[in-house]
Amino acid sequence: MMRKGIVFLLFWLLTAPVFAQTYPVSGRVVDITDQSPLIGANVLLIRLPDSVKTGTAVDPNGRFEIPTAPGRYVLTVSFLGYQTLRRPVEVAAAPVALGSLTLATDQVKLKGVEVVGQAASSVQKGDTTQYDSRAFKTNPDANAQDLITKMPGVVVTDGKVQAQGEQVQRVLVDGKEFFGSDPDAVLKNLPAEAIDKIQVYDRRSDQSAFTGFNDGNTEKTINIVTKPSFRNGQFGRIVAGYGPDQDRDKYRVSGNINSFKGARRFSIVAQSNNVNEQNFGTDDLLGVIGTSAQGGGGARGGQGGNRGGGGNRGGQQGGGGNAGNFLVNQASGISTTHALGLNYSNTFGKKTEAQASYFFNLSDNASNSTTNRLYNVLTRGRTLGYDEVSDGSARNINNRFNLRLEHKFDSLNSILWQPRFTMQRNTSKSNLDGRTYLGAFSDFGDSTQSANLSRYNSAQNGITLTNQILYRHRFLKRGRTFSLGLNTTYNDRDADNYLYSDNYDYTSRPEFTLSQTSQYSRLDQIGWTWNGSANYTEPLSLKSQLQLNYTINYAPNDSDKKTFNLLPGEQRELNEDLSNVFTSRYTTNSGGLTYRYQFEKLEWAVGTSLQHAQLHNEQEFPRTATTDRPFWSVLPNATVQYKFSRQQNLRLNYQTRTQNPSISQLQEVVNNSNQLQIRTGNPDLAQEYTHNLFLRYSSSQPETSRSFFALVGGSYTDNSIANSTTVVREPTEIGGVIVPAGGTIIRPINLNKQYSLRTFGNYTLPLKTLKSNLNLNASATFSQTPGFVNGLLNYNRAPNFGLGAVLSSNISPELDFTLSSNSSQTYARNTVQSQSNSQYFRQNTSLRLNWILVKGVTFQSDVNHVAFRGLTAGYNQNFVLWNASLGKKVFAKQQGEIKVFAFDLLGQNNSIQRNITDAYTEDVRTNILQRYFMLMFTYNLRNFGGGGAPADAPRDGNRQFGPPGGAPGGRPPGGGGGPGGFGG
Repeated sequence: MMRKGIVFLLFWLLTAPVFAQTYPVSGRVVDITDQSPLIGANVLLIRLPDSVKTGTAVDPNGRFEIPTAPGRYVLTVSFLGYQTLRRPVEVAAAPVALGSLTLATDQVKLKGVEVVGQAASSVQKGDTTQYDSRAFKTNPDANAQDLITKMPGVVVTDGKVQAQGEQVQRVLVDGKEFFGSDPDAVLKNLPAEAIDKIQVYDRRSDQSAFTGFNDGNTEKTINIVTKPSFRNGQFGRIVAGYGPDQDRDKYRVSGNINSFKGARRFSIVAQSNNVNEQNFGTDDLLGVIGTSAQGGGGARGGQGGNRGGGGNRGGQQGGGGNAGNFLVNQASGISTTHALGLNYSNTFGKKTEAQASYFFNLSDNASNSTTNRLYNVLTRGRTLGYDEVSDGSARNINNRFNLRLEHKFDSLNSILWQPRFTMQRNTSKSNLDGRTYLGAFSDFGDSTQSANLSRYNSAQNGITLTNQILYRHRFLKRGRTFSLGLNTTYNDRDADNYLYSDNYDYTSRPEFTLSQTSQYSRLDQIGWTWNGSANYTEPLSLKSQLQLNYTINYAPNDSDKKTFNLLPGEQRELNEDLSNVFTSRYTTNSGGLTYRYQFEKLEWAVGTSLQHAQLHNEQEFPRTATTDRPFWSVLPNATVQYKFSRQQNLRLNYQTRTQNPSISQLQEVVNNSNQLQIRTGNPDLAQEYTHNLFLRYSSSQPETSRSFFALVGGSYTDNSIANSTTVVREPTEIGGVIVPAGGTIIRPINLNKQYSLRTFGNYTLPLKTLKSNLNLNASATFSQTPGFVNGLLNYNRAPNFGLGAVLSSNISPELDFTLSSNSSQTYARNTVQSQSNSQYFRQNTSLRLNWILVKGVTFQSDVNHVAFRGLTAGYNQNFVLWNASLGKKVFAKQQGEIKVFAFDLLGQNNSIQRNITDAYTEDVRTNILQRYFMLMFTYNLRNFGGGGAPADAPRDGNRQFGPPGGAPGGRPPGGGGGPGGFGG
């Protein structure tokens, strides 16, 4: 009976489309003037003669598709502020493709009357917030980043973009990828002059976009809609600068050429500089990730200088191997960078779309830092402290290739292929001088417990290859779809490391104990991930839909680390205690069911998945062990969206997920690169289970140019991978390594009750009297991080409260300024040793001014004031970073500019960061770019319609195109992501 039932079900699935006899009516709804998609427009088919209606809303690309039975219909397309389009449609026994349907604005022309008004700054179109670039006046030399920072709820910090309180993960140009998935490359290389509209929305996964079934997997996305006149022609910019300096002459050369011809777009971007303008993207961080496990050595996991704190330091979970810890800031220190990027996109016929990009990056980084750390533990009745001075250098070479290829076989079948290849090499050297002591401050006298002097050299190679293939089939019955996906990832990494250290123990005064270490280690790691998925959706009615899914994941990882003691005569002796041969196999199977209901203003979905996971570990060194751990998990999910109106909506999203421990967390091998801070793994770790819940409300009033956005959310994790930190009171042996008194041993463990809460609100209004826009925001966060400190369970709690305001001018392109101020108060609270509690205040106020004094003469000034209070003595700061330039346009059409640029005129640039963890609080000072002067030359390339200016561009001779790279006006960026890094 079961066999017959399965055969009947398969027969029904395959033959149902034949009996349904429906054919898709498809098209694209766009603005008649600029061909931009009208997201959320309503498309309705009215059947003749019984007037039965079937409708849908267009997607973010303006496309729609309505499965329809043969017959005669009237098609209506409507959108707020546009004239309604009506046309007859006849459906025979074949799909109907209507092409582009253009809507004209709904306006009434009055004879002899001219109506002048300000463009609405933003409108809410369903899930999308759209900003009109005409409502934001920018300097002629502005780029996309300068433009979006004037828009409500958009903030750029350290080159990372936040919109509506969330980090932007992708920036598209006319709905297509541009330079892969790197937002920074897009925003710095597209002139503001070319932008018509900015759209901010939560981009659904390719699977969700295909089925129309919101699975909750979204990423915050900005889509830049270009002006039609900029879609055919060439534009770009070349910048060259040089400045003599007593330490090292400064230089900067960068260039960008863009060739757009309809759907075919090709771009080249290149740069070479020693003024700390660093990587194009975040994939260049393999070297930082690899060296971060040095326990405080040369590279500090990308700790930028202007991070006011609160964030956990890289490596707190997983010993520094988690790349997510390093995706925010640039590498600390000062870098010399040589980079090249290529981007190509095109549409071949009506069925194939392709986007490809290639990056090359070579970066030489020099960094030095000082650290003051206080642990949440008492030793002999006194607080344990740690001081460190380190310096290092690193060279990172990165090659990265991306491809996205989508082919539609017909209206019902398509395939999406996304390969990605990255090859990296990193070589680094670091020197470290660290001391532990008792008391609030170090006097390096009787309070000193131990000291470590070490030198660490490393050479690493890494290859990553990923493939994503998604086949999609749409049945003739509306809402019935089937898809198959296969994702694979291959990682291959090898490393050669040398460690030389002198370790001192001062607890046996007046004598001290000295031990020396000379070691070489070789690491080989190979990891795979195979992920297969099947997804089926079935409509239950015009308002409801059911989704079934099944996923299987297999992740085999192998790691072989051999450590050798270096003996006289270039002899090597295997150190089994510090060697590790480890294999990990992680397999998951999950099946789920989700129900979705949509009616007029309300859409909701609820579902659950049942997951079985099996973790199998085998270890050869330093001891033989085998671990098998099964896990059963129920993973519920829910989404709710209510549209009060076209301009107001409320969204709720609840998701659960599991995360297996990484191979570096599982390896029970001692990392003794800093003998004062020993790290080891734990093969008994279990998977994490996390709940995420977010509620978002957005509203806009186009007629008043006011908007409001609010977010409330949080996460809770069971079995979170936390740290157990042990501060040894006397010399202790672990894995063949002697940890001196005052040293620490850190081991990952599973703990519960890790959670975070967050609220964010943003309100924007125009100030007509000042011809400016005021952007007000407030935030509050609370996090709890568990950890064991000397056997005691400690909960570190870090409340943070912030207020901010941004005043951006809309006076004229000749006078462009942005005044902003952000303040935050952070508290560090511990349930163990409350006397180590602390609090600190950070304020950052900046003024950016771009002024065309007279025709052809430009003045630019960036002033940034940073204040820290409540840090460790000697780390509190109150300084001003001032950058300025004076330029003169040259040539007949003023395509060129010569300018004198000054960085850090007052010589006060600084870099301070506070880090709060469950075990300690620390302050870190890092070297940063100091005052220099540079003479710069800029040339703008433009060729639209035979070399003239774009038809929709102002005829003012001062209007030039924005810089293809770097900051406004071609000025070099600030130093090392430090407090002065606002220039970049």
